[in-house]
Amino acid sequence: MGGLVLHSPSDQLLFAISAALDLTYKGISPHHMRVALVTGKISQALGLPRERLQCAVRAALIHDCGVKTWGERDKLHVFEVEHPFQHAEDGFRLLEPSPLCALAVVVRYHHDRWSGGNLSGLAGESIPLESRILHLADRLDVLLDPARFYNCQRSEVLKALEGYRGSAFDPQLVDVLGDIGRQESFWLDLEPEFLRDSLAGFMAATPKPASQRETYGSIPELGEIEGVAEVFAGIVDRRSPYTYQHSKRVADCAYRLGKVLGFDENRCRELRVAGLLHDLGKLGVDEGILDKNGSLDGAEVCVIRRHPYLTFRLLERVSGFEELKEWAAFHHERLDGKGYPFGFGEDRLSLEARVVAVCDVFAALSEDRPYRRGLERDKVMEILEKMADSGALDRKVVEAAGCL
Repeated sequence: MGGLVLHSPSDQLLFAISAALDLTYKGISPHHMRVALVTGKISQALGLPRERLQCAVRAALIHDCGVKTWGERDKLHVFEVEHPFQHAEDGFRLLEPSPLCALAVVVRYHHDRWSGGNLSGLAGESIPLESRILHLADRLDVLLDPARFYNCQRSEVLKALEGYRGSAFDPQLVDVLGDIGRQESFWLDLEPEFLRDSLAGFMAATPKPASQRETYGSIPELGEIEGVAEVFAGIVDRRSPYTYQHSKRVADCAYRLGKVLGFDENRCRELRVAGLLHDLGKLGVDEGILDKNGSLDGAEVCVIRRHPYLTFRLLERVSGFEELKEWAAFHHERLDGKGYPFGFGEDRLSLEARVVAVCDVFAALSEDRPYRRGLERDKVMEILEKMADSGALDRKVVEAAGCL
């Protein structure tokens, strides 16, 4: 992954989640990463201290985390956004109680206009500087046409932003952008093949001495990663009232089931992270499919069946997740090889992956869905046992689930 190896595992997870926020039917359109790179370039030109620069860049990577639906996200790609404040406030509330709390204020005000008229009541220099930078960077990216080379659009984009100088945007920041935007490399760095490496320099930090590093099992910084995973499990689950708390239920089930099966504490915590992130790929599924009250048609089934593959590809970017990405992404595989998306059988499915698979079914059956009410525990266990009989789930793990 080129420059990504410079980042800590928690930053790599942030990159993976940034990509997940940009999932569409057509793949990944790296809006958040481009905004982060422009934010870093403006912050650097202003001479922001390294800590503040990195905070601004990290906030930019996930600035639209408060967006709930694809429809809301589409509206944000119109230059003059109507009613932009709710998703910024929702993002703030998601981030504030988490290990990413330092990013929360930057996200909260990233649509505030320089001239005022904002729900926050802020205007001008009372708006946090990092939020002002992010606002300008975000709107620059919205103006870019992905069908044309970015450097060919330089003059028209800068002219358009200049038209909002002193109204939407801080005049000083418009001047700074105009200065650094004269460089051809500014625009070329935004092209997809160069984007991650260009952004890597802004994310790299001085490594901690070995004596100060937090390491649990195979994943460094597990404590921080758990907190980040918790935030983004919430982002996945809040997209539908029928999946509210689903990822957290799977995570808690996986942790407890790991204990029943005799895993040590670190392994159980890693299982919990896998449970929190197992449906990350569902950010690439339209909420209309998630909430459909009835059977899915063939095309909708194809979309749903993409999500564990997307989870796998997103998590493979994170150092230390070599095993965990499989535990998370293989939750729709079956021991008899009839699952998806890889069609792996029992010889390829670890015990940990089988745990997450059982917990996913256990949680899903217990929850309300558009087409049925949640089932009672006895009925859930009956179905799990039948799935074990049919070769879908591991009988040992299903029996252990009966002890929860």
